[in-house]
Amino acid sequence: MDINGLIIPLGASILIGALMGLEREKNRITSKGLSAVGIRTDMLIGLFGAISALLGQTIGMWIFACCLIAMLVLSISSYLYLSIKHDRIGVTTEISTILLFLYGAMTVYGYMQLALILAILTTLVLSMRQRLHKAIYNINDRELYDTIKFALITFVILPLLPNHSYDHEIFDFLFPNLTPPPGFDSINVLNPYNIWFLVVLVSGISFLGYILVKIFGKGHGIAFAGLLGGLYSSSATSLTLAEKSKENPKVVTPYVAGIVLACAISFIRTFIQIRVLSEETFTYILAPIGLMFLYLLIVGLLFMSRAKTDHKTTSVNKFETPFKISQAFKLGGFIVAALVFGKIILTYTNIEWFMLLAGIMAFFAIDDPIIISTASSAGSLISFHNAKNIIMVVIFLNMIQKIAVAYFFGNRKLVKPLAITFAGLLLVTLAGIFYF
Repeated sequence: MDINGLIIPLGASILIGALMGLEREKNRITSKGLSAVGIRTDMLIGLFGAISALLGQTIGMWIFACCLIAMLVLSISSYLYLSIKHDRIGVTTEISTILLFLYGAMTVYGYMQLALILAILTTLVLSMRQRLHKAIYNINDRELYDTIKFALITFVILPLLPNHSYDHEIFDFLFPNLTPPPGFDSINVLNPYNIWFLVVLVSGISFLGYILVKIFGKGHGIAFAGLLGGLYSSSATSLTLAEKSKENPKVVTPYVAGIVLACAISFIRTFIQIRVLSEETFTYILAPIGLMFLYLLIVGLLFMSRAKTDHKTTSVNKFETPFKISQAFKLGGFIVAALVFGKIILTYTNIEWFMLLAGIMAFFAIDDPIIISTASSAGSLISFHNAKNIIMVVIFLNMIQKIAVAYFFGNRKLVKPLAITFAGLLLVTLAGIFYF
C-alpha cells in the first residue's frame, strides 16, 4: 500500500477517535476527572489501532495481537485503579476504548465505512446515557416481558421457520379444478419465513417508534409527540392526540401539527417495507411518494411553527407496549390474507377488484398488509406503474381517515385544517399518479 493509500484510513482513524473523544471529554468533565480518556487520548487510540493493523499486514499478525493485548492490559489496569482508588463502578469507558482501537484497525483492513458507522452509533449510545437510564427506569414489568417476547420471535423463532413456498399445495387445495394462469408461479406468497419476517419488520419499526417516544417523547410538545409517534403508528398517534384535544378545546394548531407530522413520519415505515421487499419497486415509487412525504412534513412543520401554545403532553404514554404475541399473530393473519387474496384477485379476476380491496383495507387503517401485498406482486402479477398508483391511493385513504378520527373522537375544530391539509395532499397524490 503506497503512502497515498494510507493517508485516508489513518486520517479516518483519527477522525473516529475525535468523534468518540468529544463525548468522552464531556463525560470526563461531568465525572470529576474519574476517567483517563479524553479527546486527545481517543484520537491516539484510534491511530494506534490503525498503525497496529498496518504493521500486522506488513510484518506479521503477531504485532497486531501484541498491540491488542497491550490495549486490553491498559484498560484493565485503568479500571482496577479507578475502582479501587475512587470506588468507581462501570466499564463503559474501558469497553469504548477497546472498541475505538478496533475501529481504527478496521479502517486499515478495508472496513472504513463500517468503522465510521459503528463509531457514530457508539458515540450516540454513549451520549444517551442519561436518557437511556431514565427510559429504563420508566419501563414496567409488562413492557420488559413483551420486549423479551419480541426478541424471542425475532432471533429464535424466525430462523427456525421453513424458508419454502407452499403456494401450490394451498392453491391446489382451494382451487382443485382451476388451471393457474400465466404468471401464477412468478410470485410465491405463502412462505412461512418471509411472512414472519414481514411481521418482525413491521413490529420492529413500531418497536423503534415506541422506544423513541419512551426516550424523547415525555414532557415535550404535542407536535413533537406526533412527530415521534408516527413511526410507532400514525393511526394510534392520531387517535391519541384527537382524544387529548378534547381536554383543551381552545387549542387546535398543536394537535393538527402533531397529527400531520405523525402522518408524514409514517412514510418512513412505507419506505423501509417497500425497500426490503423490492428494490425496483422502491426506485419506481420513491419520487411520487417522496413528494407526498415532503408535502406533509412541510405543512406539519408550518403548523408547528404557528403553534403559539404547544402544551406539554404525556398522551403518547397511552401507547401500548412494543410487542404482544396476539398482535403479532393478528398482523401475520392480515398479511397472509392480503397476500393470498391479492394473488387470487390478480390472477383470477382483474386489478380493479384488487384496488377495491386495497381501498377498503386502507380506510380502516389496515395499510401495511396491502402495501406489502402490492409491493410483493409488482413486476409479476401487476405492473410497477399500477403498483405505484395503488400504493399512493392506499396511503392517501389511510391519511384522510384521520379526518374521521378527529371528527368522531376529538375536538371537531381539528377537522377543517386537517381537511384543507389533506385536500392539498390529494392534489399531490394526483400529480404523482399522472405525472410520475
